[in-house]
Amino acid sequence: MKLKSLMLFMAAAALAGCQTSANVSSAAADGEGITCGKIYQAFSAYEQDRESAVAWAQLGQLISPTAGNYANMGVETAARYYDQIKATTDLALAIRGCQPVR
Repeated sequence: MKLKSLMLFMAAAALAGCQTSANVSSAAADGEGITCGKIYQAFSAYEQDRESAVAWAQLGQLISPTAGNYANMGVETAARYYDQIKATTDLALAIRGCQPVR
């Protein structure tokens, strides 16, 4: 079970943004381990980070089309990783008897 928790922690760390990393750090420090509820909170925090990244990409497009294109590539790459991590997390949550990430 510890390996699964470590895998979930690493998956969340791969999505590191301001909200995401703060949420995961808090979950790791409170001594309870990573629960299903905390996994949901981490994905919710990532959604907030993702919205911020999209806004920054749009702003970058206004400043410089080249910078905006690079920012969009980063957002799209992160979205692909998110989909892979979400699928793996949903499987781990199902094994633990929890609902999938929304």
